[in-house]
Amino acid sequence: MRLTIFAFAFATLFSAGAVQAAATPTRQQIQAAVDAGVAKTQSSVPMSVKVTSVSGCLPSPEVQAETVCLVGMSAGMHDGYTVLPLRQEGGNWVGVERKNAQFPGPSPEIAVALLRAWAKEEMAREPEAAKDKQMNEAATTMQITSIDGCEVVRKTGHLACDVVLNVPGQAGKIDAKFSYAFENGAWRYVPRK
Repeated sequence: MRLTIFAFAFATLFSAGAVQAAATPTRQQIQAAVDAGVAKTQSSVPMSVKVTSVSGCLPSPEVQAETVCLVGMSAGMHDGYTVLPLRQEGGNWVGVERKNAQFPGPSPEIAVALLRAWAKEEMAREPEAAKDKQMNEAATTMQITSIDGCEVVRKTGHLACDVVLNVPGQAGKIDAKFSYAFENGAWRYVPRK
């Protein structure tokens, strides 16, 4: 019985991973889509736009058949992170012309797990933090009920998101701004400095 459950779980994870891998463009494919987009502009001034890094790609929260990639780019003297919407056409990835494309933030469940892990790590590292009431709530009972309005910070590639926090036993909700990094397909909570 355990072997059957393990085999089913493995097959499910493997097939989900294969689907994700098939729907995620490589850095070279993203660069090819950017190059094709630059060529379409037919500018009299030659432009060099390079994809310098790919933090990751996810299904677009705005358009069902699209993928959005969080990428670092260099265009002359302008470096920074942006969201590139892409779609597949005949086996090739092509860029989609849409300003202000959104990159989805983590789900509330993932965000609360990240917050708790960070708070526990901080309390283990810094004994004074373990005495702080809010830090203890963050590590144990605090809930994140929604994440919205995520915007890419051009300089770092982090997502700054509006979150709504709830602490059981306390009246009301808390509106806050949290930052997250998406790296190699995984989320990381980025604490304020």
